[in-house]
Amino acid sequence: MTNTSQEIQKLLSKAEGSIDKTAQLQQALARLEATLSRKETQKVTEMSIKRR
Repeated sequence: MTNTSQEIQKLLSKAEGSIDKTAQLQQALARLEATLSRKETQKVTEMSIKRR
C-alpha cells in the first residue's frame, strides 16, 4: 500500500513540475509574440513615415 502511495506522490510531483514548465514556456512564447508584434508595428510605422 505505501509503495502505491509513494508512486502516486512521485507521479503527482512530476505532473506539477510539468505544469510549471508549461506555464514558463507559455510566458516565454507570450514575450516573444509581444516582441515580434512591437517590431512589426515599428516597421509599419517607419514605412508609413517614409511614404509621406
